[in-house]
Amino acid sequence: MEFESSLFEWINESLANGVPSDVKAFSFNLYQTRSHFGLELIGASEFDEADPDWACEEVFEPAQRQLEIPLAYSGNSWEQCLENIRSAVSRYLQTSEPGAAVLRSAQGVAIGFVDGELDILACDR
Repeated sequence: MEFESSLFEWINESLANGVPSDVKAFSFNLYQTRSHFGLELIGASEFDEADPDWACEEVFEPAQRQLEIPLAYSGNSWEQCLENIRSAVSRYLQTSEPGAAVLRSAQGVAIGFVDGELDILACDR
């Protein structure tokens, strides 16, 4: 899939220069505009599965914070977009890509819509 290749490349580039040592977890934040969906990646200084606001403690953002998701990939509904991106990021986490190793070394990796609930994709318990 063409978009997944772009997504994987964006994640790799986002994490290529390292992240601050105080980053404990990462969140892939989805958002909706009038015409499409987008994705952003942040690093947080906190991670607590019991605290839904841990991702608000943002201490890292990549140079290209946001990535537009083509409508052909996201689908028309937020539910379909969330499922498609959740699946893609989950697949990415299972790869040997350099950014996947950075994400797996964190205490947690989550995905969700801004101002919505986060789904934990990976957690170092």
